Amino acid sequence: MRLVRIDIMVGLAMLFVVVGHLSVGFEPRWYSVGLHSWIYSFHMEMFFFLSAFLIRYTYKGIQSPLEYAKYIWRKFKKFFVWFFIIGMTVSIIAPLFRHEPLSASSLWQSLRTLLLYPRWSEASFLWYIYVLFGFYLISPLFFRLPQLWQVLCCIAAMFLAMHNGGSLFAADEFCQYTFFYCFGVLCAEWIDEIRSFKLWMWASLSTPFIAFSIWVFTAGYNMGFTFRQLQWWTLVTGMSSLPFFYFVTTGIQKVKSLSNAFSAISRNCYIIYLLQMFVIWTCTWAIKQFGLTDTIPFIVFMAVTSTMAILIPIAIAHFYRKLTANK
Repeated sequence: MRLVRIDIMVGLAMLFVVVGHLSVGFEPRWYSVGLHSWIYSFHMEMFFFLSAFLIRYTYKGIQSPLEYAKYIWRKFKKFFVWFFIIGMTVSIIAPLFRHEPLSASSLWQSLRTLLLYPRWSEASFLWYIYVLFGFYLISPLFFRLPQLWQVLCCIAAMFLAMHNGGSLFAADEFCQYTFFYCFGVLCAEWIDEIRSFKLWMWASLSTPFIAFSIWVFTAGYNMGFTFRQLQWWTLVTGMSSLPFFYFVTTGIQKVKSLSNAFSAISRNCYIIYLLQMFVIWTCTWAIKQFGLTDTIPFIVFMAVTSTMAILIPIAIAHFYRKLTANK
């Protein structure tokens, strides 16, 4: 059974990912210091929380090492194969746009960076899939722990987020987001208790994030605040964003067209994540090629490019499903 509010939250998180990737070299200050900094103060934390929630909510159980091996193989085909294909495609295309020579040694270096240091590869935006695959690997083991141990792991992960794990195997990202993985799993197990919360309780829990958001767009904006200054404080901003956006979904859910739109984004979230940067890069190249960076307002570029980066992958997914259904 799909959870409509969770679907809407995933759709919102995916929209924030797309808008957050519009740092293309000609963005105005209201975006780079304001909107971009605000988005990056919480959106990946929320994304990992929701991913973990859905991993646990849809988990069907594994009873033997053979079942675990089959589970890993399914996730490998779904996540890591496409991580590799898209990553190497970007590694081939990117040098051509920079008018750099493409050689076997440069491709080997790109492959090595993609597999060992995904955050610094040509396709750096794919690091989320790399880390998510890692969380899928440990999930059947984590789910078998008694809930008390899961809670203790969640608490320990708060301190892990304060540790710099380094770039190798995206260790720093694992350190940063393990807390939200653990907390997402726990919330999926506590779903009945969460559903019992009254609307006014969600509204009350939303006030810290509302206060932070007001600060970002006022005092923070004036002082040149950027999300990088938060460091491990994204534990706080990411955590406080969850009740706020859950509260927002209660309003969105009442508007059928909006609810359906965000649910459609949620259902196609994976392919949007894989393909959205290709659309953003194409739109950016076209704007620069025709010298329109000073002509077209950035807010128009942002609206059109974000819409295309979401709709084009959805259209491709729809066409693919229709094509395979006819076979």
